[in-house]
Formats: sequence, C-alpha cells, structure tokens
Amino acid sequence: MRFATTIALATAALAAALATAHPARAAQGRNAALIGGLAIGAAGAAILLNRPARAAPVLVEEEEMIERPAPRYVPTCRMERRRVWIDSESYTYRRVEVCE
Repeated sequence: MRFATTIALATAALAAALATAHPARAAQGRNAALIGGLAIGAAGAAILLNRPARAAPVLVEEEEMIERPAPRYVPTCRMERRRVWIDSESYTYRRVEVCE
C-alpha cells in the first residue's frame, strides 16, 4: 500500500512539474534539475519501499511445570467376620473393620 501511494505521489509531482515547465534555457537549467531530482527521488523511494519486510521475532514460551504432590498412602478398609472369644470355651462372631 505504501509503495503504491509513493509511486502515485511521485507521478503526480512529476506531471505537475512537466505541466508548469517552461521551455528550458541553458542559462538557468532549473527545470531540468527539478525534473531530474523528482525522477531520482521517485526511483529511490521505490527501491527503499520495495525491500522485503523483516519477520517479527518469534517468542517461545516455556511450559509451566505443575508440581503434583506424591500420591499418599490411603489405607483400604473392609469389614470381616471374626471369631471373638466370650470365655475359654465359647465364642461368637462379630463384624470387625480391618484396615491394611
């Protein structure tokens, strides 16, 4: 877009200079200098604006390390029927929670 705008402005300036130019005189040479300066300026602008643009720097972000706590030992518990002695000769069964 900038390149096209610059070329359009340079062309308009050159056309305006040519439209207002009087016949060249050897003693003054201003018109030739003006036209030559405009042409060289337009060519220089075209060369400068036609260069390839630089690529933007690439930023690489490191991944965040999430520290997870070590798994804790959780005892597993279950209910069992166990024999419980009432006296030296008799017993009964009771439900008892056993955790490992």
